[in-house]
Amino acid sequence: MYAEVILSKAADRIDKIYHYAIPGPIIDKIKIGQAVAIPFGKRSETGYVVGFVEKADVERTKEIDSIACEKPLFNENQVKLANWLAEYYSAFRLSALRLVMPPGKKDVKSLKSKPRGEKAEPKAKAEGASSGPDLTADQAGAVEKITRSIQETDGGRFLLFGVTGSGKTEVYMKSVEQALSQGKSSIVMVPEIALTPQLVQRFKARFGDGIALVHSDLTGAKRRREWERIAEGEARIILGARSAIFAPAVNLGLIVIDEEYERSYKQDNAPRYHVRETAEYLAALTGATIVLGSATPSVETYYQAELGSLVKLTLPNRIDARPLPPVEVVDMRRERSGLLSQKLRDELFKTLKRGEQAILFINRRGYFTYVQCRDCGFPLHCPHCSISLTYHSSEKKLLCNRCGYSAPPPTACPQCNSRLLGYFGTGTQRIENEVADVFPAARILRYDRDSVSKRGSHEAFFSIFAEGKADVLIGTQMVAKGLDVARVTLVGVVSADTALNLPDFRSAEYTFQLLTQVAGRAGRHNLPGKVIVQSHLPDHYSIQAAARQDYELFFSQEIVHRQELGYPPFSRLISLLFSGVESSLVIKAAEEFGRRLMSVKREGVLGPAPAVIAKLHGEWRYRILLKGELDELRRLVRSVPIDFDQAKVRLTIDVDPLNLL
Repeated sequence: MYAEVILSKAADRIDKIYHYAIPGPIIDKIKIGQAVAIPFGKRSETGYVVGFVEKADVERTKEIDSIACEKPLFNENQVKLANWLAEYYSAFRLSALRLVMPPGKKDVKSLKSKPRGEKAEPKAKAEGASSGPDLTADQAGAVEKITRSIQETDGGRFLLFGVTGSGKTEVYMKSVEQALSQGKSSIVMVPEIALTPQLVQRFKARFGDGIALVHSDLTGAKRRREWERIAEGEARIILGARSAIFAPAVNLGLIVIDEEYERSYKQDNAPRYHVRETAEYLAALTGATIVLGSATPSVETYYQAELGSLVKLTLPNRIDARPLPPVEVVDMRRERSGLLSQKLRDELFKTLKRGEQAILFINRRGYFTYVQCRDCGFPLHCPHCSISLTYHSSEKKLLCNRCGYSAPPPTACPQCNSRLLGYFGTGTQRIENEVADVFPAARILRYDRDSVSKRGSHEAFFSIFAEGKADVLIGTQMVAKGLDVARVTLVGVVSADTALNLPDFRSAEYTFQLLTQVAGRAGRHNLPGKVIVQSHLPDHYSIQAAARQDYELFFSQEIVHRQELGYPPFSRLISLLFSGVESSLVIKAAEEFGRRLMSVKREGVLGPAPAVIAKLHGEWRYRILLKGELDELRRLVRSVPIDFDQAKVRLTIDVDPLNLL
């Protein structure tokens, strides 16, 4: 018998499985998942055992020197998952394998030798825990179908399609309770770390301490402890963000992906996996049931439900028949009163006078969006990225939100030397200042990535607002979903059009989802709510559908555009991004690669063309977009050799891309 081993280093030339003979003294001890010391060339290296074969693929094999760590770092199913990730997303085997290994340091010497067991009793128990509120008929019907699938381990796939405030979380919790009663583990994922504290509070109140958290805001030591609790069966309920899908759950029975449409479920670095597709493969391995939940599912997911590939479970009404808040669209082309329309100011005044709370949403950070010369029109760009610099008033600096470059604002235009510099656009800081000017007594909380960059600050901000210690919450996308605060009765969308201006076929979808989700933060409890949407494109179908909070209306129009253009769900995409410091080399590599692709397939090869952000972090970027049937596209990419200098031009392959900027 021979061990299949991959090296603990990632590179093109060594990205493969090596066969090693197993010496007699360790033949009964060696296991999949162990780290081993191996001879490699003239050096001794560390490798990971990923399988065993009876016959080696070479005549002469070397022997494993020793077992470096007896405790397995992963199991056989996790190896299969990693192999699938590497193949599907065109990534190194080691990069994929690291995803399923314990988080933090991969130094095998730092790991405990306590063996992984599957006999530990979970501390979270359904019996004796709070049973939660009574279910509506729609909730009960959804739980009954999900429970049956968990019992039958048939890998059922469900879309829980419910309006905001309809009780989707309670369906998740009841389903988790049923899985737990059968001795099965559950993974429950949310798209943002900021949403985790509220979810944790609800789950702990119901299930106690047998819950593990998995997300990047935890310290490395805390994440490793949680990983061990999961692997040892001590925690059967796993809550977290994207990386939670790789937790070593014992006897996995249920995977829940809340707000499945969220772009944060797509990994930016290799392997560029999407949680949804990864969960489907994992469910096929384990027989686990998948529940995708949202009031605004992705067009691709809803289309699959319409075809019957997903079972659609609908929650059409809010709990206790609370009405959805009325939404009024304000045409900002007729307004001259600043960032906040007169209507929004009036409603904010009434809200504050009643002692209630408001959320003001904008899809921008900083004070102004950009700085531009009023004489020659020259915009101030980042020298390393082809995007505008944003002015941050608190620091009196121009900042690049992509690479972190900063500089003091100039006194004159760098191009024509004019001193007539204009500050255009808007941002959270500017809104904060305007609200403070108009309502000096209001307690204002600004909630964006600049203000919650420190560990633990998400929890602190949520607590301040939830406890009524702030009257107005001003924020970016993080306030658009998940927050459930009883005294929020007004939501104001300061600028609804930002996403519509993106050169992306999903721009209308992003706009509809954001507006619908942020509108759902108002009037979720006993107090009635109201939503004001400010727009310069008030007649756009995505804004009109969001104002009615009517997903089917939006979908019926969006799906026509997708079909006419042949975009997902009617095709699949692969992005090929060429980048490098020397633009001529990048262009040459992209054009040559494009010619070779088109010699094989004429249709569905778009580009090469400069990326929307043509320069980023000092590198020039060209993109080829492939459109068609996925297996055919992947074969096409593999058929073209990479013959350019990879030290000077990097090719990034992204299967099912969500970011085309």
